[in-house]
Amino acid sequence: MVNRRSFLQGIGSLTLASLLSGCEKNYDLKVALLQGSIPIQLIAALSQQSRTMGIVNFESQATLEDIYNLLLKWQGKNVLTQKNKSPFLPNFSDNKSTPNDLVTLGNYSLNLAIAEKLIEPLELNKLQNWQNIPQEFQNLTKRNEEGKLDNNGKIWGAAYRWGCVMIAYRNDKFASLGWQPQDWQDLWRQDITRQISLLNQPREVLGLILKKLGYSYNTENLNTISELKSEWIALQKQVKFYDDINYLQPLILGDTWLAVGWSTDILPVVEKYSNISAVIPKSGTSLWADIWVKPRQETNNPQQLEKIYDFIDFCWEEKSAKQINLFTNGVSPLKSPLKSNPKIPPMSSEVFAKSEFIDTLPQLSIKQYQQLWKTIV
Repeated sequence: MVNRRSFLQGIGSLTLASLLSGCEKNYDLKVALLQGSIPIQLIAALSQQSRTMGIVNFESQATLEDIYNLLLKWQGKNVLTQKNKSPFLPNFSDNKSTPNDLVTLGNYSLNLAIAEKLIEPLELNKLQNWQNIPQEFQNLTKRNEEGKLDNNGKIWGAAYRWGCVMIAYRNDKFASLGWQPQDWQDLWRQDITRQISLLNQPREVLGLILKKLGYSYNTENLNTISELKSEWIALQKQVKFYDDINYLQPLILGDTWLAVGWSTDILPVVEKYSNISAVIPKSGTSLWADIWVKPRQETNNPQQLEKIYDFIDFCWEEKSAKQINLFTNGVSPLKSPLKSNPKIPPMSSEVFAKSEFIDTLPQLSIKQYQQLWKTIV
């Protein structure tokens, strides 16, 4: 889910810089994080507490691609290119060669970072709050050396926030229809023909079709599903356009009646506009997670490692979970009564069990998705 975006929540005129003190050379811990994934309120609480990690320098990045490119750069590898046309460079100075202590990574690129040897595994005995994290999020970061999911593998990260893909819709438009969207199959109903906006993402769109048909988002061989193409063609008749950035603006204006998108985008719109609601599909949806990972270092200082694990455990405390739930458009994975974000429509344990984290597929499978996508879009 590499195009997922979110922005920092503000409290008055506070900024990251105003919450932290000391010159850059004296920072005890350096963290590169995705904007909006950790609220300023939590950073303020951290700076006000006496903790063993010392003074933390937070460097926020607008996209997960920026951070992944930092990992590549720190290991002396070429950064990714955007649409194969122009360099996609991180927002850091060229002379920055020392890796940060921790960075945010999305679950989708975790296996790539492991396979490329960009990150290091974490030590279980140093994660004091690990037992408070649900099994699904523990298993998400257990991987083998190739980056593939492995319940007996090493722990390669610490999930601290998650969310999902949702359906947003116009209350006024659907009131006249006499029904409300509840599941993926509703996208094919004839009375909303050409009234839908979808993400320009093959894995998300073809994934929701697979889910509707009872298959996994991570299905590797699409050629075994005979009805997939016909369902794809039928859905195309319902769609007005595809976009990753401006797909909610037409919904706000009433030019479309329904949109499928990431919770980080949809929740602020639902909160601001009373005529827009959102629902999590009953048959399950795709999940995403923001994960703390440790960039690979030539050598590790034992005292620095203590600060790293102290910071991860801080993010897994109940007070921290509450801040993440209240002031970001995501949910802390912590096992506690604070697990639910009041802004997010409730997701039952049954729906969560049917939902999936999108993982990277083998190259042959990726080509199948791309080929099928190009036949329509």
